[in-house]
Amino acid sequence: MDIYVTKLFVTSYVICFLSFIGLFVTMEAFLKLDRFLRQDGVLDAIVRYHLAMIPTAYANHMGPLLTLAAAMFTMTLLHKQNELTPLKASGVGIYRVMLPIFILAALLAAGTFYLKDQALPRFKDPIRDALSLSRARPLNPPPYKDSTTGAMILVREYSPTRKVGNAVQVIYLHPNGKVREQIDAHQMEWVAASGDSGGSGEEGSWRLLNGSVQRADEHGNLIVNASASSFERLKAPFKQRELQTNLRPIDLESSDLEISYLSWKELRTQFQRQPYHRHLAVKLHHHFAFPMAHIVLLLLGIPFVLRSGTRSAFLSIAMSIVICGLFFLTSSICMSVANHPSEILSATLAAWLPVMLFGALGMTFFDRLPT
Repeated sequence: MDIYVTKLFVTSYVICFLSFIGLFVTMEAFLKLDRFLRQDGVLDAIVRYHLAMIPTAYANHMGPLLTLAAAMFTMTLLHKQNELTPLKASGVGIYRVMLPIFILAALLAAGTFYLKDQALPRFKDPIRDALSLSRARPLNPPPYKDSTTGAMILVREYSPTRKVGNAVQVIYLHPNGKVREQIDAHQMEWVAASGDSGGSGEEGSWRLLNGSVQRADEHGNLIVNASASSFERLKAPFKQRELQTNLRPIDLESSDLEISYLSWKELRTQFQRQPYHRHLAVKLHHHFAFPMAHIVLLLLGIPFVLRSGTRSAFLSIAMSIVICGLFFLTSSICMSVANHPSEILSATLAAWLPVMLFGALGMTFFDRLPT
C-alpha cells in the first residue's frame, strides 16, 4: 500500500512540476520578450534566465503549491477509483493511508530548505543577472551609514550585475554635526580584489569616478582653495578616487525586498550590519517557516478532498491553488506590516503567524476526518 500511494504521489508531483515549468517558461517568455530581444544572444539569455529563476521560484514560492496539488491529486485518484473504502474496511485507517504523503512532504520541505540555504547562495551571479532582467528599473538603495568612517553614502541608482552606482554622494561630518566634507561623483564602481576572483565578490574596494570634493570648517563655512580659480576654488574635481569604506555590494543589494539568494548566515550578517532593513529580520525567520508550508497546507487540502467527496482532479488542483493563494496573501500582509516603521508586528510573528494560523485551522479539519 505504501509503495502504491508513493508511486501515485511521485507521478502526480512530476506531472505538476513539469506543468509548472511549462507554464512558468511560457509566461516569462511572453511577458519579458522585449527584454530578451535586447540581449546579445536571445536564446542563450532565455536559457540562462530560466535556469536561474526556476529553482529560485520553486524555493521561494511554488514548492508548497506543487506538494499540495500532488497530494490532493493523489487522494482524488484513490477516492475516484474507490480504493479508500476497502482499505478502511480492512482495518487500515485513513491517517495510515496518508502517512507516505506526509513523509514525502517532510522530505520536500527539507529539500526546499537545503535549496534556499545551500544551493541558491552558490549561484548569486546568475540569479542577480536574472533578477536584473526581471526588474523594470535599477535598485534605489537607502542611505548607508559607514560605521568605520562615520560617512553617509547615498547612491541614487545601483546595478547589482555590473556593481556600479550612479549619482553618488558621500558626506563626512564634524563632531558638532556640521558637514566636514562632501564628495559628489557621477559613478561608483566596485573593483574586486585579485584574490577574490571567482569567489564571493565581496572583497575589494569602491572607485569614485568623475566627481568633486567640497570641504567646510566646523562652523559650516566653505573652505576656499586660494591657489585655484573659478569653480575649483570651492570644489576640487577628480577623475577617479578610491573610497575608504566598509560598504560592500551586498549592502546595497540588501535593500531589495525580493532578495532571494542569501543563506541564513548571510541574512543574519546583513541584518547585523543593517538593522534598519526590517525585511531582513523577517526573512531570517521566514527561512525556516516557509518550508513548513509543505506540510501545513496538506492539513487543509486533504480534508477538502475527503470531506467533499470530489472525484474531479481539476477541482482538486483549483482548490490547491486557492489554498496556497490565501497562504501567500496572508504571508505577504504579515511581512508588509512587519516592515512598517511602526513595528506593529514583530519579525518573528510575521514569519510564523501564517504557519500557525493555517496549521491550527488545518489540524482542526484534519481531526474531524472520518477515519
